[in-house]
Amino acid sequence: MFTTFRKLATAVGTLAVALAMSVAAEAAPIGHTSFGVAGGFQLTSGTDLGNTNSFIITNGGAVTVTAADPYDLSALITVGGTGTLQGIPNLTAFTPITNFLLLATGVAIDLNTLAIDSRSGGPPGFLNLTGKGFLRAPGFDPTAGIFSWTGTTTDNLTFSFAVEASNAVPEPFSLGLLGLGLTGIALRRRMTQKAKLAA
Repeated sequence: MFTTFRKLATAVGTLAVALAMSVAAEAAPIGHTSFGVAGGFQLTSGTDLGNTNSFIITNGGAVTVTAADPYDLSALITVGGTGTLQGIPNLTAFTPITNFLLLATGVAIDLNTLAIDSRSGGPPGFLNLTGKGFLRAPGFDPTAGIFSWTGTTTDNLTFSFAVEASNAVPEPFSLGLLGLGLTGIALRRRMTQKAKLAA
């Protein structure tokens, strides 16, 4: 019976360690990246940057990457890359926007919060927004970051995003599997030592 139990404990321990290692290896948070895009926008008729409550991105939302310090995402974000940026339908009663920015390489930003930092109807007019969101990229975990958006009366916009510095916290599931695996290995070792002493 002890032999069967020992084999079962070894199998469970080995499986748990293998699962924990594969889960941990699947993806990782983005450690460092920042980039910017540019495009054009249009305000609601009869408003200016000092009082508008919404805007759309012109040319079907088309934007171009104009600045890149991509580090972890160097294969996915390059100057000249293209994508789409969504307009914001309501600045004062903002609701989160999934795929606010979507690059052709699959990099995407989900916008979760929005704040109006400063604005003026002009001339010259400007609108400065900041907020927080999640950056998603193939092969990486969604990673929190901060963004800034600036629009001017020339109808040009710049949008930049940078990953927030944070210490990655391992997922509880991965830690649990690893703990189960180590427990199984320790149990097997203890039973092997008991069997040697008894013999």
